[in-house]
Amino acid sequence: MRVVDLKELRQIQLEILDDIHRFCVSESIKYSLCFGTLLGAIRHKGYIPWDDDIDIMMPREDYEKFVSSYKSNKNEICDLRKHSPSVEIGVKVCRKNTIMTDLALGRSMWGINIDIFAIDGVPSDIKEHYNNILRMRKTLSRICPFYRVVGKNRFLWFVKYLTKRLIYPYFGTVPTLKQAIDSKSASFPLHNSAYGGVIIGGYGLREILPVTVFETYCDILFEGRIYMSIADYDTYLSAIYGNYMQLPPEEKRVTHHLYDVFIED
Repeated sequence: MRVVDLKELRQIQLEILDDIHRFCVSESIKYSLCFGTLLGAIRHKGYIPWDDDIDIMMPREDYEKFVSSYKSNKNEICDLRKHSPSVEIGVKVCRKNTIMTDLALGRSMWGINIDIFAIDGVPSDIKEHYNNILRMRKTLSRICPFYRVVGKNRFLWFVKYLTKRLIYPYFGTVPTLKQAIDSKSASFPLHNSAYGGVIIGGYGLREILPVTVFETYCDILFEGRIYMSIADYDTYLSAIYGNYMQLPPEEKRVTHHLYDVFIED
């Protein structure tokens, strides 16, 4: 195996996204670039210069259709709702014959990938619904063995994890709790709701917007290629990032992903 540099990593991610795009177009599945990927498309016409991943989102109905039907010779679905070591709840499309290794604990995770998130409906009592899911996610963070890492000191990591489990006893399994969170998130159909969003994303209540934001889609340019986006990206990006066209201070222009990437030749 050999190490993959940032240029090749991005190239493989784009190949995965190309394949997802072709499949979604052929199967009439809606998707949109999201989070920093959509921000990059609008502000930079591609990757944010210091970014190294791609995120997309799909309305729940399209999301489940995609997960159950996507086929590829080069890529595979990694459904993290069934994955014990990880705190993540979404789905990844991973390149076969590649490995990403966590630099903090040295554990192999999955291959080079694109993250896919479900857009779910949200009831009128937005805060109550969100807080119910947030409480479940906090429990998940306490029982998941690899939620927090502690450098390369495995003994210290284990002691902290064991202490956390003793303080916050929970007798279910990680996959069972993940599936409960996912089911709760999907409990309000998007088309019957006034609000919607990626409830398990990282931006909290800022991600929950009028459902009309997620109803119409358009083509968008990213790294010289055409993909799909929600048409009202301005409302979405403004809610999450504020003045999204303004660059952050230089000290914040850093990647938050810490891993090595390998590929089998």
